[in-house]
Amino acid sequence: MDINTAPGKFYIGDIQAPKALMTYFQSKEGHMIINHTEVSSELQGQHVGQSLVDFAADYARENNLKVVPVCPFAKKVMTNDSKYDDILAKVGE
Repeated sequence: MDINTAPGKFYIGDIQAPKALMTYFQSKEGHMIINHTEVSSELQGQHVGQSLVDFAADYARENNLKVVPVCPFAKKVMTNDSKYDDILAKVGE
């Protein structure tokens, strides 16, 4: 399943009606703020949300960004797995 990119979005399917979507914005401090993740009922149970988080993590690493996951799903995934420790923004960072 291919993940596509658009400014502020990672998505699967058609940009106008994505089957899965993660939105983010970049803060003036250079943080990548992940603010929303959704997966259609058609794709639920296929680890698509996890794939979006991993894609975002790779994007952050490639662009030297620290991530602030405010989306509850992304926050749960990223704070409960040490493989994201290198990109998570620390308080005051």
